[in-house]
Amino acid sequence: METGRVISRRYLLQRLIKQGQSSAVYQGTDQVLQRPVTVKAVPAPSIQAYRAAIKLTAHFSHPNIIGLYDLVIEPNTLYVVQEYVEGEDFAALLQRPLSSQEVIDFGSQICQSLLYANSSTHRVVHGDLTPGAVIRERSGLVRVNNFALPSDESYFQRWSIMGSGDVVVSDTNLPCGALSEGRQADDTRAVGLLLYQLLASRASGASTVEPRPDGRLNFQRNVPPDLCETVARAVVRQHPRAISKPEELYAELKVLAATMEPPVLVPAPVTGGYIYDEPVVVRPPAPAVSAKLATALPLRDTDHPGSGVSPYQPGQSMKLPVADIAPSSPTIADASLKLAAARRAAYPAPTEAGEGRSPLLLILLIGLIAFAALFVVGYFAGQFLIK
Repeated sequence: METGRVISRRYLLQRLIKQGQSSAVYQGTDQVLQRPVTVKAVPAPSIQAYRAAIKLTAHFSHPNIIGLYDLVIEPNTLYVVQEYVEGEDFAALLQRPLSSQEVIDFGSQICQSLLYANSSTHRVVHGDLTPGAVIRERSGLVRVNNFALPSDESYFQRWSIMGSGDVVVSDTNLPCGALSEGRQADDTRAVGLLLYQLLASRASGASTVEPRPDGRLNFQRNVPPDLCETVARAVVRQHPRAISKPEELYAELKVLAATMEPPVLVPAPVTGGYIYDEPVVVRPPAPAVSAKLATALPLRDTDHPGSGVSPYQPGQSMKLPVADIAPSSPTIADASLKLAAARRAAYPAPTEAGEGRSPLLLILLIGLIAFAALFVVGYFAGQFLIK
């Protein structure tokens, strides 16, 4: 424990955040700039790996990647000074329910960090995308750490039972962080595993999720089927439509985010001198429903007796019956059209009342013509008699 120590006459170690396999992580204070920092104390056996990773990633600058501030080198310890991020770690996220939209956004942000690192400018993969590598700020911004470090093989070995095939970690002969298709597939699957854990059936308040012994995916009952399918394609390497690149997973998640957007409340327009306080609900167009569902969808859970539904088995192709679609309920637009028709019926416009027009106007017109004729005759008759 190094709490209370000042590193390089600048960084005060205040409290131990966690003790990892290869480093101890402290919350500290930069006494020169008066800002909070995170300090990783790396012991001698891991110094070489950390220095290689920092060499590859020191120039990274992305909203979804935790920034590097400084390095302090001592004879037996390397201190990595980083941006301090306050928020919820993965264990905290597991302990409370997240909506499907939140999970999709979580995965999309991780994919954005990977796309930045994979770009032609950097050509770096993560390689160790475990629950300990991500944290979400209270604002919802997801931050990713530990790029280009050696993989936690025990974690990936534990999850290899779930759709990994014969591959636990790809291209082990390459240096850590080196870009290859196999490493990109590993990172993509690692994102899928994180999303699966957030969506998996588990006991209330659980801070970890373990893979099922039979290797099946077991989603919560309220998870949309399209989201289950996308996560399964990212996790199961043998899936007929497996997702093996971060850009592919990001594109799929963006489509899901668009189709699952909540209704937008729009103030109703003012018509006829009346103000309608009730908002108009504008919903995204519903996706087309096909007669058959041919892809292998993972099922939401639960091994309940009599349910007739088993969890999703990697590599197993299933066809699900499509439920009958009931006629849609009346919408606000339908109600508005009926109201307008009723008003037209009660107060017909002048152009629409030709057949039911009152004869009073015609009588008045004839009377005026007769009066004008008699006036003209009387005028000329008076002139004739006066002469």
